[in-house]
Amino acid sequence: MTYEHIETFLTVVASGSITAAAKKLFISQSTVSSRIMQLEEELKTPLLIRQKGHRQISLTSFGTSFIPIANQWAALWKDTENLKSKSDVKTLTIASVDAVNNSTFVPLFQQHIHTSTQIRLSINTFHSNEIYSLVENRTADLGFVFNQIAYPDVISKPIYQENFYLLCHKDSSYNNYISCNDLDASNEIYINWDSSFRHWHNHHWSPDIIPFMEVNIGSMLSKYLNKPAMNHPGHWGIAPMSVIATAIQHNPDLRYCTLKEPPAARTCYEIKNLHTKSGQQEAIAYFEQELKDFIQQEDALVNMQC
Repeated sequence: MTYEHIETFLTVVASGSITAAAKKLFISQSTVSSRIMQLEEELKTPLLIRQKGHRQISLTSFGTSFIPIANQWAALWKDTENLKSKSDVKTLTIASVDAVNNSTFVPLFQQHIHTSTQIRLSINTFHSNEIYSLVENRTADLGFVFNQIAYPDVISKPIYQENFYLLCHKDSSYNNYISCNDLDASNEIYINWDSSFRHWHNHHWSPDIIPFMEVNIGSMLSKYLNKPAMNHPGHWGIAPMSVIATAIQHNPDLRYCTLKEPPAARTCYEIKNLHTKSGQQEAIAYFEQELKDFIQQEDALVNMQC
């Protein structure tokens, strides 16, 4: 008994005739008849009542009783085929900091969805320390962070760098090549990007100055850079280009300025476990090639390759 036999029988029943079933299945009437007879031989009982001159089919009592069984058989076969196809799909678990997942890699992830059917992405956002732990215990296959932490079984490599700029409302009074000396830290929406950034920030502004607001992820920064009040220079924040590009895309009332004394460019690192989970090497290699192509081709990252 094959799926073709069952499919043909159910199509004959639904169509009401061998002729109609043949047209629906795109096969000859003789093939339909042959399949029905083979099925009857295997079941050792007739399914159809054959009458000369009658185009419409009639079922034997066994044929009628066999319909729900045939439907179940066909459903099980389809479920088995779906299971087989799903077993070929790999899940690649990625853990990244917010700026990577919600800004830089969004076009990469969107592109992957459209071009890869065999690798399903599981995208997760964590802080750097958490990401290292997830990669160390192999809960995550790949991690993307902006700092390096020593873990025995975790290796890291730089994949791109990006510069920092001042982000503000378009009606603010700030201009390109602005000096830190001309910025009032009490008007800042502050984000502690990393220890290097914090050290740079403390060098230019006293840690005792309380900023206007402090947030902990880049996607929050643009929400509070509103149009400045009269005689007020405007609030400002400092962010890497990937965060700024996403912010301006969502809010065209924002703009950015270069800094006369910018913080050092920050480096994004890919991290992974030395001992990759069995069967994941191919999926990781595939995504790494996608990532390499993305960094080389994406306009926003052209000048940020490592």
